[in-house]
Amino acid sequence: MKIASLAMALGFVGFCLPAHADLIGSTVDVRNYYPNLATLQADAGSKIVSAALEYPSFTSFAMDITGTQILIEWAGPGNLAFTAAAFNGFEFLFTGVTITGATVDGSSTFLGSPAISIAGNNIFLNYSGVNTGNGPTTSIIDVTTSASSVPEPSTLVLLGTALLGLVFQYRRRSA
Repeated sequence: MKIASLAMALGFVGFCLPAHADLIGSTVDVRNYYPNLATLQADAGSKIVSAALEYPSFTSFAMDITGTQILIEWAGPGNLAFTAAAFNGFEFLFTGVTITGATVDGSSTFLGSPAISIAGNNIFLNYSGVNTGNGPTTSIIDVTTSASSVPEPSTLVLLGTALLGLVFQYRRRSA
């Protein structure tokens, strides 16, 4: 009986591991602005971030969001130069996740990096004056998120199991 109780307790400990917060499961809406943030050119609509390619073709780019990255892919042929407007790029509006940072990944192959700004859970990528280079090329943005402050259901399961174990042990001893 002691071995079974120990095995059950160890099984539930696995449920109490800290949450891994990332972009998978969140909702994203991508918008293209040009020549400034007051002029919306296109809205790609909302998608749930998953293992699939979220936006296969939005303003000549394929956009994929992984658990920790935004990938903007230019297939080519040739290169595409973003004009030097006040804002020439994209806004990524996330819900269901807390964005804490975003940086350009060193393995990006665009000829230049976007200016990145964050407002709440919105990431703005301003490619003003950037050139994609001869396609296929990819701009990779590393995104950091924070862990949820909401208690996890697995913690409640562990607490409930412990209480049931105490009740069972008490009833067994009193019988």
